[in-house]
Amino acid sequence: MDRLTKDHHMPYLEAVLAGTLALMTGYSQYLQAETHPAHRLGMGEKITANLALLAEHPDLSADCRSVLAALCDRWAVMAHCTTDAAEPEHVVAEVAPAFGAARMLQ
Repeated sequence: MDRLTKDHHMPYLEAVLAGTLALMTGYSQYLQAETHPAHRLGMGEKITANLALLAEHPDLSADCRSVLAALCDRWAVMAHCTTDAAEPEHVVAEVAPAFGAARMLQ
C-alpha cells in the first residue's frame, strides 16, 4: 500500500487541503476528462467549494486566505468554461471553423 492509499489521520484543515490537492490532480488527468466528463465537472465544483472553505478558515493567515480566495475565483471560472465545453453545440461551433468540421457534418 502506498502513501496515497493509506488511511491518514490529520487535522480537519490539513485533510481538506490534502483532499483538494488530490481532486486537482484527478481533475488534471486527460483520460479522466475524456472518459468521464460529468465526473470531472463534479470534481471542479468540489475543488471550488473546498477552496472557498479554506479561504474563510480562521486558522490560516490573511495572505494564505487571499491566495485561496483568488484560486477559488479562478476555479469557478474554469468550472464554468468546462461546463460550456461539455455541451456538444459549443464544441462544434468552436471547432468547425478551425478544422473544417462543418463540411464533415453536412
